[in-house]
Amino acid sequence: MASKEELFVSFSPDIYRKGKSNTLMSQGDFLQSLKRLHNLRVLARQKHDLKKRLTKILSSTISEVDSIQNKIPTPKVPKTIQKQDAKITTKETFSKRDDIEDELILIQEKLKELNS
Repeated sequence: MASKEELFVSFSPDIYRKGKSNTLMSQGDFLQSLKRLHNLRVLARQKHDLKKRLTKILSSTISEVDSIQNKIPTPKVPKTIQKQDAKITTKETFSKRDDIEDELILIQEKLKELNS
């Protein structure tokens, strides 16, 4: 049999307490991390369940809206009124674009005045 040599190391009480407290704090932090990880898993499962529930509700709502739209009669609008509505919307978009272009021109003129 081989002889066993024992080696004893001595630590000062302050170093021993610091090492022991560091070890215990590390274990506590590890357990808190595990607890948070468990909470995250539970929340992820709940999120997944809520997403499933939401998709079911949305799909049923969409199907109900479609069935209601199929039951509602479509209004018959004279062609003259439809043409007038189309002209009005195009005029509004052009006026907005012109306003923006006018503002851009004013800003560029102000910048030129400041730079000169």
